[in-house]
Amino acid sequence: MVGLVIVAHSACLAQGVKELADQMVQHRVPIAIAGGLDDPENPFGTDAMKVLNAIQSVYSEDGVVILMDLGSALLSAEMALEFLPEEQQAHVYLSDAPLVEGAIAAAVRAATGGTAEEVLAEARTALQAKIAQLNLTPPPSTTSPTEAPVEGEEIRLTVRNRLGLHARPAAQFVTVASRYTADVHVRNVTRGTDWVNAKSINQVATLGVRQGHEIAIRAHGPDAEQALQALRELVEANFGEPEDIPTTVVPSTVPASSEEQKDLLTGIPASPGIALGPAHLYLPEPVDLPQTQVEDPETAWRQLEQALQKAREEIHRLRAQAVHRVGEYEAAIFDAHILFLEDPTLRERARELIFREHLHPAAAWARAIDEMIGTYRALDDPYMQARAADLEDVKRRVLRLLLGTSTKPPHPQQPSILIAEDLTPSDTAQLDPKMVLGIATALGGATSHTAILARALGIPAVVGLGLAILRVEEGQEIGLDGSQGRVWLRLTPEIRRELEERRRRWLAEQEDMRRLAQAPAQTRDGHRVEIGANIIGVADAAAALQYGAEGIGLMRTEFLFVDRESPPDEEEQWRVYQQVADLLGKRPLVIRTVDVGGDKPIPYLQLEPEPNPFLGWRGIRLTLERPDLLKTQFRAILRASVDHNIKIMLPMVSTLEEVRAARALFQEAQDELRRAGQPFDEGVELGIMVEIPAAALMAEKMAREVDFFSVGTNDLSQYTMAADRTNARVAHLADGLQPAVLRLIDRAARAAHEAGIWIGVCGEIAGDAVAAPILVGLGVDELSMNPPAIPRVKQVLRQWTWAEMQELAQKALDLESAEQVRQLVSNQQTSNE
Repeated sequence: MVGLVIVAHSACLAQGVKELADQMVQHRVPIAIAGGLDDPENPFGTDAMKVLNAIQSVYSEDGVVILMDLGSALLSAEMALEFLPEEQQAHVYLSDAPLVEGAIAAAVRAATGGTAEEVLAEARTALQAKIAQLNLTPPPSTTSPTEAPVEGEEIRLTVRNRLGLHARPAAQFVTVASRYTADVHVRNVTRGTDWVNAKSINQVATLGVRQGHEIAIRAHGPDAEQALQALRELVEANFGEPEDIPTTVVPSTVPASSEEQKDLLTGIPASPGIALGPAHLYLPEPVDLPQTQVEDPETAWRQLEQALQKAREEIHRLRAQAVHRVGEYEAAIFDAHILFLEDPTLRERARELIFREHLHPAAAWARAIDEMIGTYRALDDPYMQARAADLEDVKRRVLRLLLGTSTKPPHPQQPSILIAEDLTPSDTAQLDPKMVLGIATALGGATSHTAILARALGIPAVVGLGLAILRVEEGQEIGLDGSQGRVWLRLTPEIRRELEERRRRWLAEQEDMRRLAQAPAQTRDGHRVEIGANIIGVADAAAALQYGAEGIGLMRTEFLFVDRESPPDEEEQWRVYQQVADLLGKRPLVIRTVDVGGDKPIPYLQLEPEPNPFLGWRGIRLTLERPDLLKTQFRAILRASVDHNIKIMLPMVSTLEEVRAARALFQEAQDELRRAGQPFDEGVELGIMVEIPAAALMAEKMAREVDFFSVGTNDLSQYTMAADRTNARVAHLADGLQPAVLRLIDRAARAAHEAGIWIGVCGEIAGDAVAAPILVGLGVDELSMNPPAIPRVKQVLRQWTWAEMQELAQKALDLESAEQVRQLVSNQQTSNE
């Protein structure tokens, strides 16, 4: 643990600061003082030898941070350093922070396991909370607001979404602003802030824009007018946010019994529910930052850029996993993480530290991002303070890549309640609700993204419990109430009975909600829409049914083929398909044949890297040239179809020749099974994904060759708009609500119904409560989505008539942008209410 030394001219002052800091951290941090002189007649002053003794009394390789009051205190501290051995000098740091506030902030950060650099950064920003509360102008810093921009066209808008410009809308704001070459700046008129760069996620987020605040946006450049119009549409469309954004849970006012008061910790309710079980402590080791200086700044900067790129790729993969597990809205949390990595202010600060101070890239990145973390923590808005955890998450990821270290994930070996100082969003998104019964953390708030993800996963959680929760022993039986924000460290028979009864009531309430989700998605005028789920395996199918899925609209099968040395044989595949089909009974199960290509390393296919694998040899193109793979998969699926309602879907279809070749292979598989006397359902349907514009444009002819369409809007929007969804600069274009994409869906739906086949949508927008009414209005018969989105989509569809949705869809086709489409739906929903 980092030690602290308090240097002051007055011994009483030094002792008082130490007592205050000790009280804040319950004497958990080693703190020494060097105050005053040993001269009764002249007691005020500082002594280098006292400072030296104080350093040595708290020294460890974790580091020592020295905080000083003024004048000779600095000289005495610098002189004391000269008396230390050279290897110890590298671990002692002088802080320029204010003595009292800095000491308290440093002690709190040290108590939570912060590195010396993190403790320094926390102390340095200690005054910002006081500045914000007094509405004073903060002193300039390395992340200070931009100078007032040159005169340009300006608009003023009122932000009306519930939580203001929090991370996700801030990320959208920056993404839209970054499309344009114009210089774009923004300020919070309500709070009277300075102008900041609208293309910097951190500067925009730290404006502290809340619901009802007025913002001014100014743009100057060749496309300034277009930039302002796009930002106006974004703000006026409420950033596309649903109306049911989770809000902070209010703790119960029911007092704890006298028995409960014993061994009871009270924190912040973060995710409702009751959990009882053994504690599992997750206390990752702090990162040791290199203290050496680099001789070649260019190489060091390239290393940081490479780490940032790898981090970006990891976050994209994590986001894709999160979409599947918790839904598109919650997964959008990670869009802000990507923008943090690309933030020009943050990157330039790290580059400056590398080239000017020759810092190791890890040390430069840590200091640059710690300064920004301190800015967030100093804000008076609790929601914005919670964004520091997102930056901390990004910081750790990049440091791990730079230093080549690994972190043990928070995965207990048995069902447990997870105990941690704090959890990052990346940690939380990967938790298994079957193994993590509950979450209890020392830090955090109800508006943190960790709390939002815990709610989406259905894991009860209490945060902000203080350091006492970290003293729980591994395996100790504890209880947790996420609705009231309480954790019981000792379970008496009475407390256990009471918690079990509360848990029984909570589970009954959850069951009532699930029953409502099980009701069909039926419009006010009686039109039924089939609601399916997108899954990977058996566990996902079970969860989907609990959320109210009426079938599976997309079962991905790639997991059977990747990360292995040889392809799965027919028996292995059949067992998996059979398990899912048995679980579903007669409900529809649409299985997509394997969709792999050059972007997924599969050793046994010996695929060569492609410049653009998403436009290359993948999906049906690949499997038609490897008929052994496709026919084996056809046979396995057909065998599982007996007494079930299985359908087969082909990915990446672009030509009629591909459809006909695949059907011929499908018929060969059927013939082989007949000859072998192997039963299968003769009525298994063979359909295609409409995810390439060519398939949508040829829909009239395609519909005569297949049994159904399922629109993959993720790729369809990407290919239609020529925009890579993983490229933050153009990802906004790959929006399923772009009128160009909606027109292709409309064309495919008309062709399907004219041919007498059904059409579904299995892309992300199927689970978007804004998009669902438009898709149904276009004639889509089935929507398949990530399971957590099902209850909300059903609820939304029940609020409309089919005639209203048809009228809405036709209006959407005539609009010019996705932002206008969202605004149209928002206005219509408001009038419906």
